[in-house]
Amino acid sequence: MKPTLLNLLLPALAAPVLSAQVIEDDFNDGNDSGWERYAPLAALGAPATFSFPGGSGYRVQSPPSPNAALAGPARAGAHRASALYEAFRVEVDLIDWNNGLEQDIGVLGSLGEVGLGTTNGYAFSYDTGGEGLFISVLSGEQPDTLGSASVTLIPGESYRMVFQGFFDVEEFYGQLCGEIFSLDDLETPLATVFGSNFDYQSGTCGIFTNSTADGGRTDATFDNYRSSAETDVDKDGMTDQWEVDNLGDIFWYDDEDFDGDGQTNLEEFLGGSDPADPDSLSGSSEIGPLDVRVANGELTVGFPAQAGYRYGLEISSDLENWSAAAGAVLSDAGTLVLPLVGQDELYFRVVGSRE
Repeated sequence: MKPTLLNLLLPALAAPVLSAQVIEDDFNDGNDSGWERYAPLAALGAPATFSFPGGSGYRVQSPPSPNAALAGPARAGAHRASALYEAFRVEVDLIDWNNGLEQDIGVLGSLGEVGLGTTNGYAFSYDTGGEGLFISVLSGEQPDTLGSASVTLIPGESYRMVFQGFFDVEEFYGQLCGEIFSLDDLETPLATVFGSNFDYQSGTCGIFTNSTADGGRTDATFDNYRSSAETDVDKDGMTDQWEVDNLGDIFWYDDEDFDGDGQTNLEEFLGGSDPADPDSLSGSSEIGPLDVRVANGELTVGFPAQAGYRYGLEISSDLENWSAAAGAVLSDAGTLVLPLVGQDELYFRVVGSRE
């Protein structure tokens, strides 16, 4: 019988992890190594400026366009051309900007064919003139709004922009989510925007500035950039790929019970059990507290055992590869004991299967 996870214990709660490239840059090294600069008007005599004020942050500035009617307004940015994502989560801190300029400032995902008049992908931006957030699809650099929300950012304060996109290539849909947070509260977004589009299912991620006035210029400073492929566009606490793999699509709620076993989809996601198998159960707050003790060279784990199950202990060094804990003994109902001689730091979990 397939083992079922009943609880994930110290030192951290495990959850399914997508294997993908993670890019992080705090720009403290004073350069943009690894970035490909986007300055489409440079060939027309309007080169963008990229700098690192105070040795921290990435300032992107673009002068007025030499011919906005033919080449479009001032714009500039940068992207990580080597990191390709089929689903993306990109976030960056907006730490300074010229609020007197009419400009869009933001992040980009699923970028392809980056260049003058050719850039495709998705943008999540703050419009200083319209004082709002927008998600747009870009086709040949031309934006088409997919969603918007009202918000006003205060000059002198810092904010985090988070943009996610997930695309189900079998069901032909794409979902996008953009959020903005005050750096003083990264739990509650000031505003959230949703969008739906399936035009571009993969590409790179980056940052940008774009003037909304024909004769305008741009100026914004970014910090603490991060991109990865682990997304949760519907904000239900479950990663999108896990939902598709286990539930068929992302349109299931965290408090629903897909397999009718009495545990919610979110509890099964966090616990690592199979949400489509009613015989597979995972830990939840309803199971009760765990009693974990280390004494005399032994780890003792007490837990509220359930009738009709047999139990064992599994260990891991990376929260991905698990194996039965050699020497673990179920001393009595609800207590597992593991000798710790020669053990390094490890993660452990109690597993059970129906008798």
